[in-house]
Amino acid sequence: MRNALCLEAFGTFFLCLAVAVAGEPLAVAAVLGALIYAGSPISGAHYNPAATLAWCVRGRHRWLPGVAYVLVQLTAALAAAAVAGLLAGHDPERTAAAARAIDDPVFEGFFREGLAEFLGTYLMAFVILMVATSRRTAGNGYAGVAIALVVYGAAVVFARQAPTFNPAVMLAASFRDVFAAFTAEGESFKALRSELAFVAKFTPRYLLLAVLQLTGAAAAAFTFRGLFPEER
Repeated sequence: MRNALCLEAFGTFFLCLAVAVAGEPLAVAAVLGALIYAGSPISGAHYNPAATLAWCVRGRHRWLPGVAYVLVQLTAALAAAAVAGLLAGHDPERTAAAARAIDDPVFEGFFREGLAEFLGTYLMAFVILMVATSRRTAGNGYAGVAIALVVYGAAVVFARQAPTFNPAVMLAASFRDVFAAFTAEGESFKALRSELAFVAKFTPRYLLLAVLQLTGAAAAAFTFRGLFPEER
């Protein structure tokens, strides 16, 4: 169990770092594919609370270790946010935009963004269950490629909504600029206050998006169980 948790922390950290620093779908998919091949024999290479939930609902992962996986994933995401913030550095224009956004409605455009998160996570989780947990594909050598491709494809399809399909990645992306504020020269406190106010204002939106991601993953698991009841 210790090695599995370490691999989940390692993989989640570098996946979140890739998204928070680069954000380019192809680069993220390449990193994710490599991390899946590296970690799948040890931990199953979830790197995503939504994926862990799908594995648990599908019946291929026990619930208590699943909770431990999620805690490790979220902790690794915060660590990645800190490193990404230091690498990116403070952006005064980004802080000014965050200050202006305080007056924006919290749920403006939420329907389209939420739908993209649900559908993308559903698709990703179903592919994961098919290529990584099904007896029909056991022993295949293409699971990492398939999962990386579906993440890349879904990110491109829903690019206008900038989805993450991953609560840990969303956490890292949300807090990156909070940590970047510490690099602001002479105005760290002001920048930090603006970034924290922005995150606090939009936390209800982030939480609902995470719920939709988890719902999509659970729906994919129930779909898998419905299609293949003999694999329970």
